[in-house]
Amino acid sequence: MFEVTSDNVPGDGTHTIRAVAHAADGVSGQAEKDLTIDVAPGGTDVWPPYVQAGPINGFTSATLLDDAAIAAAGFYETQQGLEAVAVKIDGATGKLEAGPVALDKVALASAGSGPAIAAGDDDAVFVASTRPGPTWAVSKLRLDDPLSFEWGVTGDPKTKALAVKVAGPFVIVVGALEVSPGWHDLKVWWLAAEDGKLLHETTFAAPLAEDPMNKLDEIGRGVAIVNDEVIVVGEREIKGGDTKIYRRAVVLRYSLAGEPLDEWTSPGELLAEDGAMGVAPLRGGGFVIVGWGRNKGTIRQVLTRWFSALGEAGPVRVEPTPGSDAIGYAIGEDREGKIIIAGSRKQPATDMDAWIFAIPGPLGAHVWDVVRNGPGKGPDDAAGLAIGPWGHVSIVGSEFADLQPRAFALRLYP
Repeated sequence: MFEVTSDNVPGDGTHTIRAVAHAADGVSGQAEKDLTIDVAPGGTDVWPPYVQAGPINGFTSATLLDDAAIAAAGFYETQQGLEAVAVKIDGATGKLEAGPVALDKVALASAGSGPAIAAGDDDAVFVASTRPGPTWAVSKLRLDDPLSFEWGVTGDPKTKALAVKVAGPFVIVVGALEVSPGWHDLKVWWLAAEDGKLLHETTFAAPLAEDPMNKLDEIGRGVAIVNDEVIVVGEREIKGGDTKIYRRAVVLRYSLAGEPLDEWTSPGELLAEDGAMGVAPLRGGGFVIVGWGRNKGTIRQVLTRWFSALGEAGPVRVEPTPGSDAIGYAIGEDREGKIIIAGSRKQPATDMDAWIFAIPGPLGAHVWDVVRNGPGKGPDDAAGLAIGPWGHVSIVGSEFADLQPRAFALRLYP
């Protein structure tokens, strides 16, 4: 038997590695060696950023495959207009490994609006998007060599798909039904991963007594699987005591089969308005959501809220950015318990820049910050985030170059 251990000393510097060998006849021996380890600072690039050359394009969502490659969904300009695309980026080198694979035309293509991507248990990927009409659409494909397309399905008219997640045999799609221009009911659809068959759907909207004309807006933005529950986040409009309409974050909990379990609406205790864009499970139980918050008529700030394993709302954190509009689109927890947020922030004298940062929890200064400002004049954003088992942070988004957007992907040290 051969045992290898190291001293419990974190970070850079000298680490003592100790090896002990136990022979079959009972004789044992050991040796030690000092190794110098250089730990890269958090937020620095693992490989040079990948940039998708070509016409107008951008990435809007990311997931990891079993081989640590990044599968990204986004949009690409073709002669027929904007189309949903999927690509595979090598996790070790940052080089394009497969794609871009064009799927179909899209009516929505931006951070927080899709196309969205999720990976299945067998490394198939599912891309959810909103096609012209609008109508939700989901495609199942494999970003292998050769590429293979398994199925594609579409939904009812006036529907939108903004997020997607896979839970075993189920593909869960989150979005909205457009009941009239500018107003929606929040929708969740359950599809069979095998063939795309619609198994179940549910609607969340204000009760008839509160909204007899159905003129309050509700829309789903993100989804995660937490302890065998489906957690859906988004935003809704409510009527305040002053008769004004306020937007508030909403959290809906379902069983994996679609049974409603609970719902929660933000009380707006810190900022009068807020919305949830992303959600992620926590290693210690519960989940965390991110999005934006603001007082009525003011600029947005990144707002993060923690929930217990029972779904109870907990601490709230706001990133003060005076004079700078900011939003969080995606969130995750790394192996050390840090919370990583991807979004965008307006810097002084610039357009919106992609903003990725790590926080220790509800309290404490940022552990690291990354601001990515594209070479062109126009808004940049970090739209999608995925965290690997060793804590490396994969980011995808869109940035301006030569007066038009282009897609980018990063892998950052934790």
